[in-house]
Amino acid sequence: MALKIVYKNLCPNCGGMISSERLSKGLPCEKCLPNEKEKLSFGPLFEIEERNKKVEKVEKLFQKAVKAKMWALQRFWVRRFLKGESFALIAPTGSGKTTTQIILCLFAAKFLKKRCLIILPTSILVSEVSQRMENFAEKLGFNVLISKYHTMLTQKEKKEEISKMDSAEIIITTHLSIMRKEEIARQSVDVVFVDDVDSFLRKSKAIRFVLRMMKLPERIKEIVEDVFEKKIDLKDALSEISKEKEKILAQLIVSGATQKAKRTKAITILNSIFGFSIGLKPEFGRNILDCFVETKDIKEEVLNLLKIFGRGCLIFVPMDKGSEFAQELEKFLMEKGVKVRAFLKPDKKVFEDFKIGNLDALIGMVTTRSPLVRGIDLPARIRYAIFVGVPKFVVRIKIEEFHPTKWLMLLNNIQQAIREEYKKEYQLLVANLIKIKTLNVEQLEAVREALAENKNLEGFLEFVRKVAISGMDFFKKILKDEGVLKAIKESPTISFSEKEGEYSFLIPDSVAYIQASGRTSRLYIGGVTRGLSIVIIDEEKAFNSLKKDLSYFEEIEWKNLREIDAKKIVEEIDEDRRKVLLSMEDKLKAEEAKIALTTRLFIVESPTKVKTIARFFGKPAKKNYEGLIVNEVFGANSLLMIAASKGHVTDLSEKEGIFGVEVKDTFIPYNEPIRKCSVCGREIEEGEEACVCGSKKFTDSKPRIEALREIASLVDEIVIATDPDSEGERIAFDLSLFLKPFNKNIKRARFHEVTRKEIQKVLENLEDFDLNLVKAQLVRRIEDRWIGFSISPVLWMVFKNKRLSAGRVQTPVLGWVVERTKKLKEKEELIRLKLENGLEISFRAKKGTYQKILEDGFVEIKDLKIFEDEINPLPPFTTDTLISSLTSLLKIDAQEAMQIAQKLFESGLITYHRTSSTTVSLTGINIAKEYIFSNFGEELFKARKWEAEGAHECIRPTKAIDSQKLRNLIGLKFLKFPSPLTEKEIRAYDLIFKRFIASQMQPSKVEKIKFKVFAGGEEKEFEFVNKVLKDGFSKIFKLQERNISNLKEGKIKILESKKRMVPIFYPFTYSEIVSMMKEKGIGRPSTYAKILEILKKRKYVKEVKKSMLVSTVLGRKVFEFSQQNFSKYLNEETTRKLEEDMDNIETGKKDFEEVLKQVFAEVREIIKSNIEKGVKYPTISSQI
Repeated sequence: MALKIVYKNLCPNCGGMISSERLSKGLPCEKCLPNEKEKLSFGPLFEIEERNKKVEKVEKLFQKAVKAKMWALQRFWVRRFLKGESFALIAPTGSGKTTTQIILCLFAAKFLKKRCLIILPTSILVSEVSQRMENFAEKLGFNVLISKYHTMLTQKEKKEEISKMDSAEIIITTHLSIMRKEEIARQSVDVVFVDDVDSFLRKSKAIRFVLRMMKLPERIKEIVEDVFEKKIDLKDALSEISKEKEKILAQLIVSGATQKAKRTKAITILNSIFGFSIGLKPEFGRNILDCFVETKDIKEEVLNLLKIFGRGCLIFVPMDKGSEFAQELEKFLMEKGVKVRAFLKPDKKVFEDFKIGNLDALIGMVTTRSPLVRGIDLPARIRYAIFVGVPKFVVRIKIEEFHPTKWLMLLNNIQQAIREEYKKEYQLLVANLIKIKTLNVEQLEAVREALAENKNLEGFLEFVRKVAISGMDFFKKILKDEGVLKAIKESPTISFSEKEGEYSFLIPDSVAYIQASGRTSRLYIGGVTRGLSIVIIDEEKAFNSLKKDLSYFEEIEWKNLREIDAKKIVEEIDEDRRKVLLSMEDKLKAEEAKIALTTRLFIVESPTKVKTIARFFGKPAKKNYEGLIVNEVFGANSLLMIAASKGHVTDLSEKEGIFGVEVKDTFIPYNEPIRKCSVCGREIEEGEEACVCGSKKFTDSKPRIEALREIASLVDEIVIATDPDSEGERIAFDLSLFLKPFNKNIKRARFHEVTRKEIQKVLENLEDFDLNLVKAQLVRRIEDRWIGFSISPVLWMVFKNKRLSAGRVQTPVLGWVVERTKKLKEKEELIRLKLENGLEISFRAKKGTYQKILEDGFVEIKDLKIFEDEINPLPPFTTDTLISSLTSLLKIDAQEAMQIAQKLFESGLITYHRTSSTTVSLTGINIAKEYIFSNFGEELFKARKWEAEGAHECIRPTKAIDSQKLRNLIGLKFLKFPSPLTEKEIRAYDLIFKRFIASQMQPSKVEKIKFKVFAGGEEKEFEFVNKVLKDGFSKIFKLQERNISNLKEGKIKILESKKRMVPIFYPFTYSEIVSMMKEKGIGRPSTYAKILEILKKRKYVKEVKKSMLVSTVLGRKVFEFSQQNFSKYLNEETTRKLEEDMDNIETGKKDFEEVLKQVFAEVREIIKSNIEKGVKYPTISSQI
């Protein structure tokens, strides 16, 4: 049966009530449009329709002027412009930014009667753009007055242009001319286009002048002047500006991206007024064939490669070879007739010669500081790169060459060779180097000087000096250890040499490789150009190390150059360059591009996930839509506008039908936007002005929905990527309905790990919505509401407390805690004995046993068995086992355990953390294989799928990075997260990582010892792992060894004894309760922690010691009352059966309405019975 939901206050046109049926058709409510075939004549949807007509009009003008169709990206800019937005127009080469600005200027002047200003960085560009503007105006038959002012004009022409300035509809000039010519600066304009924002932002004065010219509210102009005159604090100014923002009608459209992230006062004000921030130059996915080649003669190999692949080459020389080698190579190649120059420092003439084709290749150093690595963006010219050796540098263990970052990179490189006994020293040194790695050049020189002269410093620099000394001591110690040296020499990834007592290491520069090779593959309007990168291997271990380091943040599949089809790759490269050239001349046709950049609204649940995903593709531009921060980046052949729903956006209303569900022939839930108290998190009903906690500060999801609708009307496609479970599916379903009237092109994406590769994969394989999951969630929510709202009023009446509640899961769980708490007073003896043979044992026994043992003075050992056994590893974590382990290890509650898991998932470190499956994917197996092969040897690897039911995978790491490596990579800034990881989070990651890696290792062979002890009339059986005979998973998950020797059967004298009285039963721990919930089949991965939190919040249970729960007096009374009155509905079996039904709804095996009928029958019984007892249900508006 089809889903029927009514949404209050969410008609996209009038804000009234609307059905899911109408929304699914993309229609407003019946009041707005009684006849579906008619057209709207008012409201937001009507305005969007009118705007779309204007977009079509602009597109026709564009086609007429440019003789080509608009790209999707250009249509997106037009939509934003016509909506009245200010925004950063960030786009790749050949996307027609300037052309679009010219057409928009002409359209605004002609049809919108808006005055436009175009600011360009140079006079040459002013001349070029004004000529194109006049040419387009003539083609379109527009009589628009254009005034252009630049330094290349004659004095007569300047006078003429100035004379037109006051009446000009379009002004084109430079920011310098605005500051120098009062006649320009005094003009008032509606729209400002800034081309080359980088040069504009460097001049705060220019920003000030332009803000004066714009038609902004006078109060904002006053605030801006006061800030620049230092009459008002910037923080206060921003607060004042926010109050005036609704009055702003002027638009600012900036083109390009800034090369620097520096936030000046002027830029901050600009961002605040216009609601957007300017991102850095966009990064994007690599489309590079990464190859390696081995050779005996490097120079000859380079020459040979240049002959095969031709012009447009960047040649990179590793730092360990030095700039002298670069110059030698230049000389060698030039003698062989190659047009090549070394580019070791910026040289405009050399650069221009290469750009226009006078040079075939440039030679530079492969370092992140190299001008050839950082500053070149020539997608039409650069075709491939050759690395004349593995990108690497030398680190010498010399105190005079002390460098914190290089030492950190070295320690990261040799981590696997460090023996257990040095681990603590290693970790301390890494931690200290991370603390001091921000040293500037002057500080570093001061420390090196002090080290050379053996003198002390003060404060922070003295700490640095001591770290340097301790570091040298550590290196000397480990490099004298034969075991460490052997591990280093045998390692396939550590490149090491020793000469006359001086130790040197070659460290791969993976960041420089990514940046340098990235020059060959650039974003343009047709996608990402094909590139080729060739590494000539000069040191095999360094190459292995480079591959390993790259695997931490890039997915690269290396190919042997000798085995690829060179002709085919050359054809691919040249075809893309041809298209780039066409696009730069506005001649590339959309159908010829095959892949053209589209625009997508990409919705996830949390702001953290937004930041993590955006970081995969560079530093994003940001836009504030009524409080919703949207990150804009290029990725997966799209401009992605990434936004967060922040979880569910609607919930059941309380007023309609039976607690928000109308019951007739079918069940119709009424949903409304969620309002929550900002202090306690309680949901606030419509009409409530204050929370029960006294707060009047609420968060409301409706503005968030409206903001998403606004963005939906601008983009080509919407992708909803909320969590891959029934809760996430319901959120996605709701959002799809709310956005459908604004954009019918909506798809679902599900990812189980937040990694760049996974995001790109799901964007290429979009899915449809799973209505069975939505139905299951709907039933779960309605059932929870009905049971809670039908029983809770009885508790309120009896206990005079309106904060009480009952539920299918929470009440049985409360019962477990109540029953266990009753037993806590029962005591028994905990006896500890030390025997004559050295054996120490402890056991529990009934009262009086200890006295008998003392009287005997001995114990008797019988049935002694010593045998070999195999112990298999545990399966990877599921939600319940993870909560159990984290609460025990970190001494935290279940809620905090889930928050930590959520943070690790959203940071891209682990797979989805709400799962009941232990299944391991092939990707997971390969991650374990890589780590085990590298750290323990292939003989310890044993692939296990641990297959279990369920659509999800187990909880596992997303990369072969252990916790120490994670610390290293964070310290080196190779890995960055939206918010720093805490020590608890890293320890939690360590546990997840080790448990998973162990699950893919061989069993451990052990010697076990088993025996019985007869003492004081009691018989106790013991079994220990005596020692590990052959390591398997115990290499990473240590087993406790007893190492008992000379144990024999017979009577053994007691040397020492102790006794204390302990409870027979201890309070339940979080881990025990969660395990019971899983075992008994009540609750779900998404609710385990939530249920325990509710019990604490209601004050039914309280925490004692760490991670232990006992029931309160209130909790016991509520449970006993519930059992006496509602045990038929609130018991384990009923709850388990209902969970089973919901699972069957998810898989399509059961009809959701059938289950709702069963639940409603129970609820009706409860309500009728309670009404007879005098309970009132003021919110029920239907008759039972």
